[in-house]
Amino acid sequence: MNQYVSDALLSWTHHIKNVCGNFETDFDGTRNLFIGEVQCFLLGDTEIAFIKNNANKIVRKADEVDRVNNRFCFLILQYSGKMLLNYKNETLALNEGDIVLLDPVETISMFPQGLVSQISVHLSREKLLKEHISSEYFGKLITQNMSGFLLKNILKNMSPENIKLWYATEDGNAFEDALIALIKPTINYKNMNHADNLLEKAERYIIENLAKPDLSPKLIAAHIGVSLRHLYRLFVQENLSINKYIQLKRLERVKTDLLDKRNKQSSITQLALKWGFWDGAHFSKIFKKTYGISPKEFRETMLA
Repeated sequence: MNQYVSDALLSWTHHIKNVCGNFETDFDGTRNLFIGEVQCFLLGDTEIAFIKNNANKIVRKADEVDRVNNRFCFLILQYSGKMLLNYKNETLALNEGDIVLLDPVETISMFPQGLVSQISVHLSREKLLKEHISSEYFGKLITQNMSGFLLKNILKNMSPENIKLWYATEDGNAFEDALIALIKPTINYKNMNHADNLLEKAERYIIENLAKPDLSPKLIAAHIGVSLRHLYRLFVQENLSINKYIQLKRLERVKTDLLDKRNKQSSITQLALKWGFWDGAHFSKIFKKTYGISPKEFRETMLA
């Protein structure tokens, strides 16, 4: 490991310990450059950290004695990239948008798969326990419900820039209180039957990511934690292929936009690209085949 990488790793370790407690970082040095960034903010009494790194392994051992132990629990949003997490004898795969609630009295082992970024909120252990959110509910949170959806969107919209722009002392502890209020109903979904809700999870992920042209069965399968074959089987049971489902949902969104007078100045191709179609001509062909009328004729007729 060259001196530059060694110095960067030492600086990162120092910062992460000051912010998140006694975490040890391993980096094998085979990559050209170690990347490690930490920014921390205080919202009322609540610490929030924006973390980016490409380490091989980051570990916190059980019962570390530091400023975090018995005071905080970590609510973490995987903002970008992928990571494997070992927690309570379970290996969790974290993809973009996944949320975990972790107890620092347990051993936490993180294995970034390349460069990752996370948002880590240090929630009061005392407040969580008062709301009967005990460590038995910790781990990966199910966000395929209203509370989970809101929780995810609050975290995804947090950034150093937004905090500097919007946070005021008058906000007090509202941020932490809102997060805990949303976590409380979310943990009850731990009891949902996993198999029965895989199709619903896949459908929700598709709806949330329709605008992304690279949305694919492979990405969806990885997000819900099943094989491609299993994913295809879920949709076959509904007498619909997954690719056809994605296509129909995109068509529905474009159809709605074509009816909106506010989009009068937007071309049909622009609206098609907005919802993940790659090509305007191909979209028009699919639209006519599905609805029996071209998108241009549909728009002119409905807005006449």
